[in-house]
Amino acid sequence: MTKPKVTFMPLDGTGMLHLDFQTGSFGDAIEAKKGDGVGFFSPNGDLQGVTFDDVNEKEDRQTLEFEHYRVVVAISKGKISQSVTLLNTGKSSKSSQKGSEDAA
Repeated sequence: MTKPKVTFMPLDGTGMLHLDFQTGSFGDAIEAKKGDGVGFFSPNGDLQGVTFDDVNEKEDRQTLEFEHYRVVVAISKGKISQSVTLLNTGKSSKSSQKGSEDAA
């Protein structure tokens, strides 16, 4: 999975954080089975993007879990990292990106 484009504009210390894994238009938002946020998927089920509802800009760790994906975002000292794990497919595949994106 490619490194996502991160969009995070906190207001008063928290805000929505969006990760775009693909460019182009997204379909309908699908609520996460676990966690507070939504995911966007292609017609064949590939992850296109996720939005975490309320992320703290200084320190935070959150997980969104969907039918076939688990997405984790962490913020430590203002730096954002994320990982994506493919679930329930019989395959063991994990993609992780630790970036130098700033939280502000």
